Amino acid sequence: MGDLTTGRTPHLIAAEINTIRHQTEKILLAGAIEVGRRLREAKELLPHGEWLKWLEESVNYTDRTAQKLMRVFDAYGSQPSVSAGTAPLNAPGPEAQALPNLSYTQAFILLGVPEEERTQFIAELDLESMSTRQLEKAVQERRQAVEDRDRALEEKTELQETVEDQGNQIDRLTKELDSLKIKNGELSKSQAEVTAKVGRLSVELKSQKESTSAKAITRMSNNLNAAYHRAKANQIAFLYESMVRNYRELLYEMKEFAAKEPETYEVYRNKIMDFLAKGVKERI
Repeated sequence: MGDLTTGRTPHLIAAEINTIRHQTEKILLAGAIEVGRRLREAKELLPHGEWLKWLEESVNYTDRTAQKLMRVFDAYGSQPSVSAGTAPLNAPGPEAQALPNLSYTQAFILLGVPEEERTQFIAELDLESMSTRQLEKAVQERRQAVEDRDRALEEKTELQETVEDQGNQIDRLTKELDSLKIKNGELSKSQAEVTAKVGRLSVELKSQKESTSAKAITRMSNNLNAAYHRAKANQIAFLYESMVRNYRELLYEMKEFAAKEPETYEVYRNKIMDFLAKGVKERI
């Protein structure tokens, strides 16, 4: 009876709980950044060998916990708190860049993404609708794609060095062969010996040419194509899962909206149907 008079529903209560939880984690992140800042400051001030003792006696932290908090500060410490009213004392001023709307758990998971790629990676995600497991999976897929790319680049470099070395050997053998041919024309003595050496160098030169660029370039191309396809497959899988999740949320919101604003609902329903019809006609 109370629910009927106040209009409160389990769905509304769940939304309030999730909001409070998210705000709490943002406050936790802001606090973790400030603790990490002060741990970094203390470590620089302490004499050599006093760090672990100070942690245990003064703040009751293990070295592992302290390192974790300092990593969070190093990654996000140049930015202000996640939301107004939640910043700890002495938080950075407004001149710093805005901190992404992250919870403490999300911020720590995102440390698995290289710093130079983290901002772009965050921009590609709908963090508010992702679970911790989904975010961990996305980070793992990005890490795997980066590893595949780096491995492909490393193999490309090695193959290029091999091709270059073999090219240098071919140049050396060609010069030796040319030199012997000149001597062979100028000298009449030891003709048989010179001719034999010319023959051996010719065979070696032919062997080097046959084993070099074509095979190496083919193998390099295959490796690069395989790495490219793996990276593209990971990206397509991520985009597909995001599309399915967003489409399900759209259907849910439209269903909720239909009874309250039928005319507006009909407008957006027609737009959605038109969009889906065009998508079916377009060739993927």
